[in-house]
Amino acid sequence: MRKPCEYVIAAIAKLRGSSLSGCSEVLRHGERSATVTRIGTHQRGDDEVTDAEVSEDCRVLANVADFPALRIGEAVELGPTFRVVTYCGTGPANALFTVGLSAAFDKHPATYSGTRRENGRVRHIKHALDVLLLESGTADNYADALAPTYATAYTVAVRRDDWPEVTDPEPSDVLEVAPGGHPFALKVSTVTRHDGWYILKCRTRG
Repeated sequence: MRKPCEYVIAAIAKLRGSSLSGCSEVLRHGERSATVTRIGTHQRGDDEVTDAEVSEDCRVLANVADFPALRIGEAVELGPTFRVVTYCGTGPANALFTVGLSAAFDKHPATYSGTRRENGRVRHIKHALDVLLLESGTADNYADALAPTYATAYTVAVRRDDWPEVTDPEPSDVLEVAPGGHPFALKVSTVTRHDGWYILKCRTRG
């Protein structure tokens, strides 16, 4: 006799092969990949990722067994697009994940610079680097400034295989980008490592 979770998985598989086939895409997380089903956007009241401050764009339904390490804030690829997980909750019989995903990141050329202190010496780094960029809303209000100032928050993803330095990205590093021909600089606030990716929380400098 099948377990309850096996009935749920079988039912979803049957739907993917019929009426939901047009909503199916491949989700990749680290070395794992599987077909998932788009199910729309999140409902009010659900928890979203708070440390990343990334808005949710869509949701998919995935088998827990396919992605056992999937968590909020993880880096994933949905079809040809890169996204981060904004919500991750289990469904019936704990067999299915409802996964919230950010909007797709856009690829941009950038100049990455920073300072490293090694063995009592200061070393400056500066490299051309392709990054994936997503605007994440408004950052802190600097109330102690002469006039109220605001910064725009961005989430930046860098593929670890593309990173040219021996040291990881660090807070206070700077990226210079020019989306749509409009140049601006971003200061790195936090760095998180995920499977194959660095996820950087940044804000505009000004």
